Amino acid sequence: MLDSRAVVLLSQLLTLHAFSPSAPHRRTRTHALSVCAAEEQRGGLGGLFDEGKARIWRELQVGAMQEELDPLPSELKDAPPVVPLGDTSPLPDNFEDSLRMASKAVTEALADGTDRLVIEFDTSAGDETYGHLSRTNTFVQPFLPQLSALLAPPAADGEGVSFKDLPKMQILFPDEGTSAYVANNWQLPPNTVTGSMPRAKIAEGIAALLLVAPAATEVKAVQRLIQDLDENAPTTVLIIFNPKLVDMQSTGYGLVGRELRNMVEQSFLQCFVLKSYASGALYRVYPEPYSVWREEAEQEGGYVLSYSGVRRPSGDELDDLLFPDDDDADGGGSGDPFAGLQKFIKGFQAI
Repeated sequence: MLDSRAVVLLSQLLTLHAFSPSAPHRRTRTHALSVCAAEEQRGGLGGLFDEGKARIWRELQVGAMQEELDPLPSELKDAPPVVPLGDTSPLPDNFEDSLRMASKAVTEALADGTDRLVIEFDTSAGDETYGHLSRTNTFVQPFLPQLSALLAPPAADGEGVSFKDLPKMQILFPDEGTSAYVANNWQLPPNTVTGSMPRAKIAEGIAALLLVAPAATEVKAVQRLIQDLDENAPTTVLIIFNPKLVDMQSTGYGLVGRELRNMVEQSFLQCFVLKSYASGALYRVYPEPYSVWREEAEQEGGYVLSYSGVRRPSGDELDDLLFPDDDDADGGGSGDPFAGLQKFIKGFQAI
């Protein structure tokens, strides 16, 4: 009979295996996702996991007072992951739930000492009826009061926040027209100033700088703002909403935008991601891993978890995860590919 210490070690062993790059579906939860993701991309975790599993297996046998230690058995070394699916949050039920989860993700990230964040929210499922900036603004507008409140200092009695001392925030848009519209028509939190990325300078004394939907044409402005912030106000929170920094139609924009995009991916934390597709969604709420949910009409809730891991799937990997039976398309499909998304998108009709 294994003692309680051995049981804990067994849990660690199984988690390590589920977290291993060799596992087809990683289902883990950790507060070091950004570090592990970077190491995974460099291919540096394989040896670590092999060594870790062997070490924990030895500890298991010691905990069970086994005199002669056996090597790591193949059934554990090659076993499929068994970490419960409950470690990955389900998709949000509606638009308000998404706002709440985004606030939670930002709170967790700031508590962990990360102040360079990216938020991606796009439930259009490929529908371009409304533009990229318009869709982003629909999320940003109701999110601003929540962000202002979570950045505010606690009240004197320790309960809630001090609304008399709400932080100063600067929110920048791609153009002056959008900035002026927002300043005149949105009910902005107190101490919030607006501007455009190409022309604005960082305001003094801000607690947070927010960049909304920067595109390829704003790449140089974003680079300038990040450099200014790093040099003069490195502790200021910087959040980028729905960056779209690469324009493949223009060689110049494509190259410069790709450099900035790579820098953002490497040095910023993608704390909240919700992107819908024709047959599912990509989701991430920090500190949980990325998850891909595929439409399955017969499943409870209409979706099944097809991937969970610290690394964000590439476009090709997303296609494989969302359309695993694409080869059968010619043999009698299931009709409208958007039909299964109706329940999911219905909760976001407010946008």
